[in-house]
Amino acid sequence: MLSTRIILLLAFFAFLPSLVFAQNKTDQKEAIRKAFQQINNDQRLKKLTLESEAFLKHMPDGGGELTGFYKDGQLVKIREWIGLSDGNKVVEYYLKDGALIFVYGQFNTWMFDATLDEFDHSKTKTIFEGRYYFHQQKLIDKIEKGNMHTADEMYYKENNMLTTANQYATLLNKTKK
Repeated sequence: MLSTRIILLLAFFAFLPSLVFAQNKTDQKEAIRKAFQQINNDQRLKKLTLESEAFLKHMPDGGGELTGFYKDGQLVKIREWIGLSDGNKVVEYYLKDGALIFVYGQFNTWMFDATLDEFDHSKTKTIFEGRYYFHQQKLIDKIEKGNMHTADEMYYKENNMLTTANQYATLLNKTKK
């Protein structure tokens, strides 16, 4: 009987760190959600937009835009829009105190109009959405729905998102001055 209690107690203490981590991760994600919702709801943000040639090495079919959103002079959001032949890609990077906290990615494909036998560039369908949560420069969770292009698989790797966000922040801040 005593040994059963000891085994149960040891099992509890062995399980406790993962329980605490899960709770911390949940708390961290909730704090991140609140932070990016506040950014999105702030109508007073100042915008700086760069066209394709200012931030892209290769010009896509539909061009591109990189927009920085500033609050009190500090960059809090970066929005990348790329127009491709089969749709458009939107990636939003959210920053807190200069550090990446959240990335939202979406791919919208052009709808095909069978009666005209061509793509209708006024209508899109979202075929991929990704949500990536960061804490202290580490990816702590991701939620992906749909099918991303194989070319984008590397784009949504942890290091690539961190690097891209830093490069874009540097470019936008340098241009702002």
